[in-house]
Amino acid sequence: MAKSDQVAALKAGALEWKKWKEANPKRRPDLTGAALSGLNLIGVDLNGARLDGADMEYCVLKQANFSGASMKRTNLQGVDLTDAILLNANLEGAILTNSNVTRADFRGANLTGADIRNIKKGL
Repeated sequence: MAKSDQVAALKAGALEWKKWKEANPKRRPDLTGAALSGLNLIGVDLNGARLDGADMEYCVLKQANFSGASMKRTNLQGVDLTDAILLNANLEGAILTNSNVTRADFRGANLTGADIRNIKKGL
């Protein structure tokens, strides 16, 4: 279950999230099942975060860092992942339908069972 202080910090934007992370360097972010639809989180650092089952539909996640994040069954429908880093992220069963993945780095990511219909990828 998502931690309310973490959800509030993330909903306040990438800058507030960065402050939360700096104040809590040893805590692994737990946003499991969080309702985060439509947020503008350009450049957010969610490295190693637990996002299983989170709803991130239509978020702007350009240049975000999801390296090593657990994103099983996360709803990423219609998100903008342009230039995002998803190295070794677990996206098993995630929904990426109609998402923009232009120049996103998925090296080592687990996309088993992910819905990647109609993804947009440019140069």
